[in-house]
Amino acid sequence: MLLPLTFPAYANIQDASGPPIRVIESDFNSEQTASFISWRTENGLDHTAVGSSSGSINVFSFHPTNTPILDSRARPTITPPSEHNPPTAPSPSPSHSRRHSRSLQSPSSLSFNQALINVSARARVVSGVSCEQVEAPKNYVDFEDEPGRLKDILRSNSKHKRTLADSILPSFDRGVVIEQSPAPASPTLLPTLPNSSSGASSMSNNKDDPRSLLSATNSPTFPSGSLSVLPSPRQLSPFDGSPSRGTVKASIILDPCGSRHAVSGMRYLETADLLVVLQESGKLSAFDMRDSTCVATCECTSTRSYQDQFWKWETIRIVPTGDPTYLILACASPSQPPFSETFGLADEPRDSTARMNMFELSVGDPHGVHPTRFERLASDVWQVDGPAAGVELLMNDTDGSFQLVHINSTNYLVTRRLTIIPAYEIRARGRSFTSSPAHSQEDSKSLAIPNPFKVFGSKSVESVTLLGQNNNSGTEQENISPTIDLGRVQLEEEESRGIVISSPEFLLEGITARYADLNERIIGLAWSNTDITGFIAGEQERDLTTFAVPFRSRGKIQGVHFMDDQTFVALSDTISHYCLRRVDADNNTGTTFSGTSMITQAIQTLTTSGGPSLMLSWSRSSPHDVFALRQLRSGQKEILVHTINPRQDASTKQQRRSLWRAQSPSSGTIPGGATLMSVLPVELNFVLLGYSDGHIRQTSLPCLLQRRCRVQSAPLSAFSPISGDDLLFDKVSNMSLPSFILNMHLVRNDRTGERYILGGTDDGGIAIWALESLKLQARFTPFVVPLTRVAQVLQSNENAGPLRGSLLCVSGDGTIAVVSIEGFEMLYLIPGASSPMARIYTGGDDNNRALLIYADGSARVWDVKSGEFLRATNEEKAKELVDAGGWINISLDKSELTSISISMLSGSAGPVSLCTLLLSLDRFLKYTSVNVKSSGLALSSSSAPSNATLSQLRAVLSVLLTPGLSPDIDEICENRLGTSPTSSTVGFASALATTIYHHDHPIHAWSMSAKVSADRVLAIVSVLKILSFAEELSHDCQTVITFYSTSLAHVVGASYQAPDVAYLATQWFDSSNDIRQAAKTLFEAGIVRLSDEESIALVDAWQHHLPCLQPSIEKESAKSSLALFICGYMAAEKYSLLSTSSLIDISKSIVLYLHDESSAHRGLAIDLCARGFQIWQHYIDAMAMLRALYTLATNTRKEIISARNIGPQARLAVLQIASSSTPFFMTTLTLDILNPKTLDQRKAVMQLVAFMIRKRPLILYPNLPRLMEAVVKSLDPNSTASRDAVLDSATEIIGHVVKTFPTVDFHMATQRLAVGTSEGAFIMYDLKTATQLYVLEGHKRRPAACTFSPDGRRLVTVSLEEGVVLVWKVGSSFTSFFNPGAPPRQGHGGSLPFKTLNFNVGDEANMTITGTLEWVKFEWPAERTVRLHIRESVLTFST
Repeated sequence: MLLPLTFPAYANIQDASGPPIRVIESDFNSEQTASFISWRTENGLDHTAVGSSSGSINVFSFHPTNTPILDSRARPTITPPSEHNPPTAPSPSPSHSRRHSRSLQSPSSLSFNQALINVSARARVVSGVSCEQVEAPKNYVDFEDEPGRLKDILRSNSKHKRTLADSILPSFDRGVVIEQSPAPASPTLLPTLPNSSSGASSMSNNKDDPRSLLSATNSPTFPSGSLSVLPSPRQLSPFDGSPSRGTVKASIILDPCGSRHAVSGMRYLETADLLVVLQESGKLSAFDMRDSTCVATCECTSTRSYQDQFWKWETIRIVPTGDPTYLILACASPSQPPFSETFGLADEPRDSTARMNMFELSVGDPHGVHPTRFERLASDVWQVDGPAAGVELLMNDTDGSFQLVHINSTNYLVTRRLTIIPAYEIRARGRSFTSSPAHSQEDSKSLAIPNPFKVFGSKSVESVTLLGQNNNSGTEQENISPTIDLGRVQLEEEESRGIVISSPEFLLEGITARYADLNERIIGLAWSNTDITGFIAGEQERDLTTFAVPFRSRGKIQGVHFMDDQTFVALSDTISHYCLRRVDADNNTGTTFSGTSMITQAIQTLTTSGGPSLMLSWSRSSPHDVFALRQLRSGQKEILVHTINPRQDASTKQQRRSLWRAQSPSSGTIPGGATLMSVLPVELNFVLLGYSDGHIRQTSLPCLLQRRCRVQSAPLSAFSPISGDDLLFDKVSNMSLPSFILNMHLVRNDRTGERYILGGTDDGGIAIWALESLKLQARFTPFVVPLTRVAQVLQSNENAGPLRGSLLCVSGDGTIAVVSIEGFEMLYLIPGASSPMARIYTGGDDNNRALLIYADGSARVWDVKSGEFLRATNEEKAKELVDAGGWINISLDKSELTSISISMLSGSAGPVSLCTLLLSLDRFLKYTSVNVKSSGLALSSSSAPSNATLSQLRAVLSVLLTPGLSPDIDEICENRLGTSPTSSTVGFASALATTIYHHDHPIHAWSMSAKVSADRVLAIVSVLKILSFAEELSHDCQTVITFYSTSLAHVVGASYQAPDVAYLATQWFDSSNDIRQAAKTLFEAGIVRLSDEESIALVDAWQHHLPCLQPSIEKESAKSSLALFICGYMAAEKYSLLSTSSLIDISKSIVLYLHDESSAHRGLAIDLCARGFQIWQHYIDAMAMLRALYTLATNTRKEIISARNIGPQARLAVLQIASSSTPFFMTTLTLDILNPKTLDQRKAVMQLVAFMIRKRPLILYPNLPRLMEAVVKSLDPNSTASRDAVLDSATEIIGHVVKTFPTVDFHMATQRLAVGTSEGAFIMYDLKTATQLYVLEGHKRRPAACTFSPDGRRLVTVSLEEGVVLVWKVGSSFTSFFNPGAPPRQGHGGSLPFKTLNFNVGDEANMTITGTLEWVKFEWPAERTVRLHIRESVLTFST
C-alpha cells in the first residue's frame, strides 16, 4: 500500500519578506499546456482538466454563480438587420431536459430571432405557421419494416417550402412548441435569412409544416397555438451563497511522466464519469473523475521497441457501443525521436501515414466485481494513409455499424466499414483452424471469414488490409488479403468518396463528422489553422459535396464541434456559431440533403471575441459555455468561461467571467529564492534536497511532513530557525554550484564502505559530495547535455579491467564519463552516438574492451585503456559477441540501495511531483513496529530509537488526519498523541498513476469517493494501532480509531463517502499483517453500517464468483477468494438476509479451501469457520469441518507449515467454536477419541484436548466426565498399538486435568482415577484395565474438589454448597472379588460414606467455578490427616 505524501513547504526557499508561494499554482504556470478539456456534471458543477507536456493533469472544479460580465466589449459582431416587421414576443416554454440521447439542443437556435441578420430586399422572407393539418413523423422508425414508407413521406413533403422557423430551429429537442389553429391567422413573424425568397413569395407558401433541416425523424410535433423559445441552460444550484470560485481539485501524475510523455489527448465520458487520457508515448488511461484516480490503463502497442519513439500518439476518437462499453480509436503520427534535438538532427519531412489501434473500454460495476478495463482489439500493424488528425470514427445508430472516415494524403475522403469480431468467435476460429486436419495450407488462404453482423449490409469482405492501402484487382488482391491480421478488427472494402481539400495550402489540423439524414449521409468539417471546409458524403461511392465555411480570426483554429446536425461552433480567438441550410438554385430552402440540385450553405449566426487563449474547450454537457485557458503577461494562468445564450437579450446574451486565476508566479521566477530541483530519500531520517541555487540540503521525513510555513532563504545556515524549535535543515552543503542540481545518485566505495552523492547539473556538470558531511569532493563539466544515469563497477569485479572500481556517468546523448571512485579523477571520456545508451558491457579477450549498445540498434566497441575506437556493428552482432563469453553486463538502472520505505515518483512532472514521496505503508509499519516493540511499551522514554520512531509515526499521522471535524479529537491528537497541523497532504497512489489532492476543507477529504475514504481511514487506523503499542498512548489511540471508524458519517454529513468494503477486502489480501488487521476491523464495521438493501446488492454481485462455482483453474483466483471474503463475512453478520442457495455456496466454498492443502486461502476459510460455524453447520458436514480444524491446529508436518502459519489461527478457531457450540464440539471430540479413523487422528485430538485444558478449561468443565471416560477407553490394553500411540498424549491430558480441575484426582500407585460430576457423584476408573470400577454417590450438590490419601485407600471429597467433607474407603477389599463394580464397604450398611464432616467458613465458601479452580486445595500432612484450603481458611480433618 503506497501513500503519496506531498510537502509543498520545501518546494521553494524564498526571502521572508516575499509573498507566499503556492506550489500548485507556480507549477501550473510554468508547465507547458498540451491539452485542455471541460465538462459539466449532473450536480451542475463545471470542471476542467489541463494536461501538461510533462505528463501531469490538473483538475479544476468551479462552483456556479451569476457573476457580472468582466468585459462589456464582448458583443455580437453580426451586422444589424434592415427594417422589417418586428417579431411577436414568444411565450415562455416549460423547462426541458438538458441531456439527450444523441444530440443536444443547439445553443444558437433562435439566436437571431430578434432580427439581427442583414438581408436584402429581394431575399427578405416573411414566414408564418401553416394552418394545414400535417401528421408529424414518428420519433421511432423501423427501418427493417417500413423503409419505403418513410422515404415516401419524405418525397411527398419535399414539394413544400420550409418555413424560416424550421431553418433555425435545432433538429432535435428544441424546446419549441408551435400550435396550429384550425382557422388561418396572421402569421407570427420570424427573423429572415440571407438569400431567401421575397416576402410575398414567402407569404404565399406558408402552408408548409415545419421540418428539421437534416433529419425528418427527429422533427418535433407541433401542436396548435403558440411559439415558445429555446429554454436557457439548466439553472445551476447555488453554492452556499458565495461568489463564483474555482479550486484545484487534484493533480494527477501519470506513470511514466516527463519528456516524451505529454498528455496529448483527453475525452470525457459523461455517462460513466470517466476521463480517457492519451499520452504521446502511447499510454491510454481512464480516470474516475469522482476522485481523479486511475482505474485502467493499457499501451497502444503490444510490445515496446525502438521504433515506437518515432511515433507520437496524439488523437483519440470514442463512440459508445453499449451502456457499459465504449470503442476507442487512438491515432499516432510520425515524429522525430526524443533525442533529435539533443543531437542536432535536422527535421526530416514527415511521412503522411498514421498509426492506429482500437480498444474496448468496459466500465466497471459499482461493487468492484468487474473493474474498468481496456481490451486491445487490433494488432500493431494497423496504419492509414493520411494524417492522424484526419481520422474519425462513427457509429450508425440505425444498425449499430461502425464507419471509419479519414482524409488521405491526396486529400480524398475515404470511408470504410468496420466490424468488431466477438472474442469467442476468434477463439472458435482458432480451434477449428488448428484442430481440423482437413484444411491444407492452400485451403486456409481461401477461407472466408463470415461477418457476424448480418445487418451491416450486403457488401462482402474482400480483404483485410492496412487502412489506406489500395486494393488491387484480380489475382494480386487474392494473394494479399489473407496475409493481414488486425485481431478482432475487420475492415471491409475501402470507398473513396472524393476530394475534400482542393487548396494545396490547406494543412489539415482536424476533422469532425457525424451521421445525418436518417443515418444515410455523413456530414463533416475539416479545418486547418486558418480555414474550415465542410463536406457531405452520400451512400454511394464518389457521392461527395463540399461547402465553404466563412471564417476570419487572427488566431489559429483550436477546434470545431457539431452542436447538432445543423449547427456547429468554431473555436479560435473568436468563437463563431454557424447554422447549415440547404437551398436550390432559387434560394428556396430544402428539406434534406438529398437532391443534386441542392447546395449547402454555412451561415455565421453569432460571433464572440474571446481574445488570445492557450486552449479552448467546448462540451455537449454545457453547450452554451466555452472554457478558455490563457496566460497573462505576468506569467500567471487564468481559466475563463464564455457564456453565449441566444435566448437572452443583447445586453446579457454573451458573458465572460473569470473562474480561476493563479496568484503565485511561475517556478524559477521567485525573487531572492531557490526552487527544489531533485530529491534523494536515503533513509526515513535522511532525505536530501537539491535546489536551483546549487546547494544540497539534508532533512528528515518528519521535518518534511510537519512543516507548516514556507522555508526562508536567509540565513541559509545549517540550523536556520523558522519559528520556535522548528529547524530549517539538518545540514547544507559547504559550497554552492553555479547551476541547478537536476538529479542525485547514491554511490558507495565497496573497499572503504563510505557513501557519496553523485549529482548532475543543468550545465552538463558532475559533482560529488560526501554523504555524511555534504562536503563537495569533486566537480567536472564533461557533458553538453545533463547527466541521466549512473552505473558503478565494483572494485571486487576483477574482470572489469580499466573500469574496475569506477563510476560510469551517462549523459542524455550517450556520452560516458568514467570517474574513479577512489580519487574522484576523470579517467576516460567515451563519446556518444546518434542515440541514447541502452546497455554497457565490459571485458573481451583482454578485459580492456567496452561494448556499447544504443537505443537505435547500433553498437560500438572501444578499447578503454588506449581510448581507441575499434569498430561499429549492430545489436545482433553485439549479442553474438556477448554470447561468446568473457563480457560483464554493467546495469545502468542499478544503484546503491536507498530507503525501502520511501521512494520518489518515476520521472519528473514539475515541482509538485518532486515534492511528493511515496511511502510504502507496509514496510514503514513493519519497521516502526519492530522498533516500538524492541524499545518496550514506554515509547516516550528517553531512548533514541523510540524518539525517532515516535517522530516518524507522528509525522505520518499528522498528514493523514483531518483536523477540524471534532474539537475533542483534535485536542487528543495534538496534546496527547503529539500530532501537529501541517501543510503537507496525502493522495492516492496505484501502479497506474498518482493523484495528489488539494482540499480546502476537511470534509472534502471524506467526500471524494468510497475508495479514497477507505484508503485514508485504513492508513489512519494502521498507524494508530502501531502507535498504541506505547502504553501511555494506547487509550487515546483507541479513542481516535473509534472516531474515524464509526463517527465520520455523522460528522461529515450527507456528502460522506463511506469506505468501500470491497477495497478494504482487497487490502486484506494484498497487505502486510499490520494493515490486514486494520482492514479487517474497518471491513467488519463497514458491513454492519450497510443497509439491508445495500447488503443484499453486494452479495448478489459477488456470490456468482464464489470458489465452489468456478472451474478448477479459477478456484484459487483473486476474484474467487475476494468473493468468499465479502460474502462469507456478510453471511456471518447478516445471514438472515441471504438466501439458502447463497449460504450453501458460501459453506461449500469454505470447505473447499479448508480441505485443500495446496490452497493459499486456508487462513480465510479457518477465520470464516470461527466466525460463522453455527451457520455453516446446517449446510455442510460440520464434523468434517471441525476435524479438519483439529488437524490443522495440531499438525506439525513441515510441508503443511506455510509462510502464513495457520496452526495458531486454527487453534483459535477451535477455541471459538468450542465456546459457541460446546455440545457439538464435545460430541465430536469424544467420538474422535473413542473411534478415530487413524491413530494420527486420535493423537491429534488428544493434543487438542491438552491445548483446550490449558487455554479454555471452563469449556471442558461441564463435560469432564465424558471427556475422561473417552480418554480412559482409549487406553484399552486389548488394543496394544492404539494404547502405545496415545499413551503419552493420554498421560499428558490426565496430568493437565488433575492439575487444572480440583474435582479430578489420580493415584499413581494404584492407577486409580476419580472424576467428579456436576450431580455430586464421583466415578472411579482403573487405568490398568481401562474400565470403570464404581460410582460414589454421597453429595447432593456440585462438588468442589477431591483428593486421594497418600496410600490410595481414602478418597476425600468436598462440596462448598453443602458445607460438608466426605471420606470414602476406596482401597481393595475381599468383598470386591464377589461384587465387582460395587464400591468397597464403608464400615456400615448402605452406600453412605465412611465419614461425613460438616464445616462452615461463611462467605468464603461463596465462589464461582473459576474460583474453585484457584482457591480450593487439599493438602496431606500425614497418612490420615488432610487439610482443606478455602481462600484464606484452613480446615484440618482426620480420615
